[in-house]
Amino acid sequence: MNRKRSKKPEISDIDRTLLSFCGERWLKVARIIANTKISFENRKIKLSNDAIDARMRALVGKGRLEAKGNIRKWRHSEVRLPNERVEAAEKLVTAE
Repeated sequence: MNRKRSKKPEISDIDRTLLSFCGERWLKVARIIANTKISFENRKIKLSNDAIDARMRALVGKGRLEAKGNIRKWRHSEVRLPNERVEAAEKLVTAE
């Protein structure tokens, strides 16, 4: 039997792919996870939604992503890359 085995992705590859779909604007977690899943499928790499979800939560926990809402509820939460400039501007406005 010549059975092809799919590669197991590296955690750093999952993280890099997730982050590549994020930006300064808030985006639905469901969208980021779907784009990540499709990216791996296009490379013939199987990756479960649970694995992607775990990495998304880890990135939020490490501060590499900001989150709004409960990110376990993909359609009801959003993430973005941390934006130091936006935070600094908000602090200035609040201080006035």
